[in-house]
Amino acid sequence: MSTDINSVISIADAFTHVRIINSMGISLCLSRLLVFASKFIQNPNKNKISLLHIAWVLQIFLWIILFWWEYLIDNHEKSYDTVSYALDLIYVFCLFFICVLMTPDDIKEYGSYEAYFFSRKRWLFALFIFLICIHYFSDIKSSLYINEPDDFRLETILTAIAVPALYFVGKINNKKFHYGLIIFLLLLSLLDFVIT
Repeated sequence: MSTDINSVISIADAFTHVRIINSMGISLCLSRLLVFASKFIQNPNKNKISLLHIAWVLQIFLWIILFWWEYLIDNHEKSYDTVSYALDLIYVFCLFFICVLMTPDDIKEYGSYEAYFFSRKRWLFALFIFLICIHYFSDIKSSLYINEPDDFRLETILTAIAVPALYFVGKINNKKFHYGLIIFLLLLSLLDFVIT
């Protein structure tokens, strides 16, 4: 066995290692969301459930499941290098940070989960923008590697639309708008599950 730092790791070994690390991150995300949900069962009268907040938690849960599912499907074809590995890890870390942001340990200073959501929504949408950018760089790297310029163009257009849209959505304080947005996103996620 070569001890040279430039020795080639087999694709199966690299995939297994990356899958294990990312699975640990996804497990932490799911654990955080499930522990948060169990608080309402343990102490039903302590804090009132906000439909808007819990819908966002459900949406994040669905995104995590979709990421995990797509990750398992796509990674058999993905070529790993240091950049790909770093992008995947940053993506999972960002998902975990979103989970922590949306599942606070204490909301006494805010009064309700809905008030907490509106006080932290700019952070939430900033993290979504960061997540989209990481996903974009990862997809572009993959598209360039397998020489699919059409995927590159489409991904660039979608990212160019999504980033400013999320920036402006983070500034909107209208409850009806955010209820409509989360219903729309939940329907899109469910559609994605059906299509995938």
